[in-house]
Amino acid sequence: MSDAYDRELRKLAHEVVAELDYGDFVHEGVYCVIGGPSFETIAECRMIRQLGADALGMSTVHEVIAVRHAGMRCLAVSLISNRAVMDYESEAKANHEEVLETGCQRAAQLERLVSTLVGRLELCHNKSL
Repeated sequence: MSDAYDRELRKLAHEVVAELDYGDFVHEGVYCVIGGPSFETIAECRMIRQLGADALGMSTVHEVIAVRHAGMRCLAVSLISNRAVMDYESEAKANHEEVLETGCQRAAQLERLVSTLVGRLELCHNKSL
């Protein structure tokens, strides 16, 4: 799993992000999986930050493991839909409304990103035939 994500697909994704001018909100980083289904605790957020992760969630990692086990190339895109609460004194709480709101705000951009990536993959595949 040290090379879970295909380098060529990552390069293509970076190119598409630049072309779409999405660089201000699309980032590459370390994604850590946690159990669920529940929002992450403050303790989990702090621990995962200490371990060097940039984001955490309940999915993606399991799918990547299955895809790589099957011998397929892999690229993962995750929408980070809520901010981690890191302070026990904070009034902020992880909540489903924030997740839904973020999903609605980014839906069109995420659709355009994925559609463009898939289109490029089809072009590359057709050229190699």
